[in-house]
Amino acid sequence: MIRARDIKKAYGRTTVLRGVSLDVKPGTIHGFVGPNGAGKSTFLKCLVGVVHPDSGDLEIDGVDARRNALEVRRRVGYAPAETSLYHRMRAVELLDFAIRYHPDSDLERGKSLLDDLGIPHDRKVGALSHGMKRKVILAQAIACNAPVMVMDEPMEALDPEARRIVEELFRDECRKGRTLFLSSHDLFSTQRLCSQVTFLHRGKVLRDGPVEELLSGVPGRLHVQLRTPMDANSLPVGGGLSWTGEGVNWQVGFDMSLEDVTRQLSQLPLASIKDDSSNLEDLFERLYEHQSEPES
Repeated sequence: MIRARDIKKAYGRTTVLRGVSLDVKPGTIHGFVGPNGAGKSTFLKCLVGVVHPDSGDLEIDGVDARRNALEVRRRVGYAPAETSLYHRMRAVELLDFAIRYHPDSDLERGKSLLDDLGIPHDRKVGALSHGMKRKVILAQAIACNAPVMVMDEPMEALDPEARRIVEELFRDECRKGRTLFLSSHDLFSTQRLCSQVTFLHRGKVLRDGPVEELLSGVPGRLHVQLRTPMDANSLPVGGGLSWTGEGVNWQVGFDMSLEDVTRQLSQLPLASIKDDSSNLEDLFERLYEHQSEPES
């Protein structure tokens, strides 16, 4: 649904995108991850025609995004990271204004989304909190009913209950066949939602692939609670086990099978074991640990 090949973009002497290539499959939720300054927002703006790349090929739903940006915008529901909106408009007026250009937009669905997210229809946008403005932006991106949704930090400023609602809305849209491409610092939501993730660093793709495949190379981790305190020298270390903690509370890292780990742990006075398995936060730290800071 999204096909990018060697996308480059520079602002004067500052190069932001250094040849980004990726594919987003139809009907999936695809995560786009990286530290501040990696070029994520610039790439998303290239997708929707707000920024024009200097070179490379970019297609959305089979349409050349560089040559036909207007047609691409009809096919994309866009939720930018910025919440600089028309503050004198009421929430429902802004919703209507934002989605009217899309051929399959659904204003009634948008109003229902405002209700679900707790946004008063007649409240002026300028009187809304940052988090509420974020909800209006998300509502219009969904209600436009475009085949592709491009979301820049969709979970930013949302409370836990709102995040739960938004995650379920995204899953529903995916089940309907829509494609979601989202950039987020919320790696726990990204892991729950996305089937594939692309990691960006200094304007280049660092890693890309299915979430399960990416995490398969990250060491596992268990939280172990003992019945009696032990010191580090008394804990098993065979097979690459690594321990952190003290007394009765320990974390053990491992890169062997879970069966082999539990066999080694069985000799300990165990009170409980909790799976603290690797996640995208761990992978993020490992990927960027030895990378230099982004260029300004």
